[in-house]
Amino acid sequence: MKFPESLKGQKTLVLGGGISGNSAMDLLISLEANPILCDRNPPNESSIVYLSDSIEPSSLPQISLIIKSPGILPTHPILLYAKEKGIPVFSEIDLGRNFFPGKIIGITGTDGKSTTTALTAHLLKKDFSDLREGGNLGIPFTSFCKERISMAVLELSSYQLDDSSPLRLDVSVFLNLAPDHLERHKTMENYFQAKLRIADLQNENHSFIVSEKLKARILNSVEFRCKLLSFGRIPDADAFLDENSLRIKTKKFEYDLSKFHLPGTHNRENLAAAILAAEAIGGKPESIQSQISLFKGLPHRFQIAGEKNGFSLINDSKSTNLHSMLAGMSTWKEREKTCLILGGRPKQEDPKPLYDFLMEGIGSVILIGEGRPIWEEGIRKLIGEKLFAVETLNDAFEILKNGKSELVLDEKQNFRIRLDNGASISSVVFSPACASFDQYKNFEERGNHFLSLVETFLKTRF
Repeated sequence: MKFPESLKGQKTLVLGGGISGNSAMDLLISLEANPILCDRNPPNESSIVYLSDSIEPSSLPQISLIIKSPGILPTHPILLYAKEKGIPVFSEIDLGRNFFPGKIIGITGTDGKSTTTALTAHLLKKDFSDLREGGNLGIPFTSFCKERISMAVLELSSYQLDDSSPLRLDVSVFLNLAPDHLERHKTMENYFQAKLRIADLQNENHSFIVSEKLKARILNSVEFRCKLLSFGRIPDADAFLDENSLRIKTKKFEYDLSKFHLPGTHNRENLAAAILAAEAIGGKPESIQSQISLFKGLPHRFQIAGEKNGFSLINDSKSTNLHSMLAGMSTWKEREKTCLILGGRPKQEDPKPLYDFLMEGIGSVILIGEGRPIWEEGIRKLIGEKLFAVETLNDAFEILKNGKSELVLDEKQNFRIRLDNGASISSVVFSPACASFDQYKNFEERGNHFLSLVETFLKTRF
C-alpha cells in the first residue's frame, strides 16, 4: 500500500494517543492534514479535534487514512471497519518514513534492541555527527523525520513492524528471538514474521544483520536477495566475537573490546551486531573503535543504582521477560551472595528456564506483584526458605532493611547483609523478568521507583 504523496487537506484519523500518536498528530497538523485524535482520553489542548476510541465506527466522519499507534490491537473495531471499507491504515513509522531524506538503520529483536540502538548510534557519531536515534527507544520518528540530517537509527518493535508497510531501510538488524508478546502475535511463527518485516529482503543493496542462530533459520525458510551478514561466536561469522581475546573480527577490522564497559556475552554480541551495522552504513573502523570505550549503557538496563562499602544494587527494570533477565544474569558473578528481585506481570512463557537458572544457585529471591501466584509454588519447591514473597518493591526493601549488617574480615572492610532467612548477600539485582503494568505505567517508572528506594536505603543503612 503506497503512502499518499500529499496529506494536505486530507482528513486523517490518528488511532491511539501516547508518545507516538501525539507526535504523529503534531506532524499532521504541520502538514495541514486535518487530523483527528481518536483515543481513550481527551487531549489537554482544546484546539485538537478529538473522538473517543469507543465511538461506533459507522459514526466516524469520512476519513482518507488512519495512522495507528503500535499499542492498538489489530482487532479494534475501528480497524476492522477500516478493512471492510478499504480505508488505508499506516503506522507512525510509515508516516515518518515518507518524509525522511537520510539513511536509516532499523534494529529489532526480543531483547537488547534498545541497548544496540543506542550503541550503534554512539559508534557512528564520530562519522555522522548529525544522526538521531529514536523509534521505540522513546523518541518518536515523526518528531524529527523532517529534519535535514544524514541518518536515523531506529529501534523497531514487533508491533511497529507488524503495522508498517515496507520501510525501505538501508540496514536492518534482527538480534534474537524468544517467546514474547504472544498474547498479541499468538504464535512464534507470527512473531518471527512480524520481526522479519524489518528487512528489505529483495533489495540487493540492503544489509540484513542477524545472529548465527537466526541466519540458519532464514537460510532454510526465507527467500532473499539482500546482503545477509551474521554475528556470533562462530569463526565464520561476519562479526566473530572471540571471548578469549576479547576481540571482534570483521572483514574490515579487528576490534579491541578490553575497555568495553557493559558486562556479559550478550552485550558483547550486541556490540558485534552494532559494529556490523555501523560498518555497513559507512562508519570508519578506526572511528568505531575509538567510540567503544566511551559507551556507558542505558538507564534501567543493568545500571549500577548504588554502591557502598562493597554492597551493590543493580537496576535492570528493562528486563520485562525471562529471556532478558536470564541473558543479564548469565554472567553475573557470585550469585550465591546475590538477592534477586523478580516479579510483576509475567509474560506467556515457560518458567522452566527460570527454574533451571535458580537450581544453579542463588543467595535469595524476593518475588513481588502478580508473579507471586504464578511462580511462587515452583520457586519455593526449588529454593525453600531462600524465597520471600511480598506485594511491592517497598515490601522488598523492608526485607533488606531488616537484615543484619555483617563486616567481612578482609583488607577492604566490606559489608554484607544477612537476611532473616540466613542468606548473606553482597548485592541486590532488580531484574523483574515481567511486564510492569501490574503496578506501574512502564518499566521506566518502575526503575525510577527502585532508584529512589536505593537512595534512601543507602543513606539509612550504612
